[in-house]
Order: sequence, then C-alpha cells, then structure tokens
Amino acid sequence: MGKNTGSAGPGTAGRRVRPAVVARAFQALPSAHREILTETVFRDRSVNEAAASLGVPVDVVKVRVYHALRALSAALDATRSAV
Repeated sequence: MGKNTGSAGPGTAGRRVRPAVVARAFQALPSAHREILTETVFRDRSVNEAAASLGVPVDVVKVRVYHALRALSAALDATRSAV
C-alpha cells in the first residue's frame, strides 16, 4: 500500500490529487479513520500487523480500512466538486 498512485479509492480513480488537498481531507476524517489509515497506509502495515498493534481482530481492521477509504474518497470528491 505504500505506493503513491495519485488516487484515494474508487471515486478518485484516474485523477491526480494534490498532496495538500489529501492532507486536508485526511485531517477532516474522524479519528478512528485517521488511526486505521495511519496504521495500514502510512506505516505500511499489513492488516494482521495493524490488528496486533491496535488489539482488534483482523476483520475489524478490514472493515475500518474499507470505511476509512470510502470516507476519504468522498471527502476528496467533495473538494473536487467545490472547485
């Protein structure tokens, strides 16, 4: 997951997003979403490693990552629409 593809998820596929815009959208996420994305994306941990670090089951990590990425994608789509 450590690769920078220029997109945050299905809603942003194929378009580049400025790092400052991503940073603002990330900071606007609820803390639970920021925490799970920090563990899996920024720290480049597997879901198993993130689960161990957070003390939760692997399936919980998977669900949280899914919802966090959808929230980030929606936030980025909203900034795109506002421009």
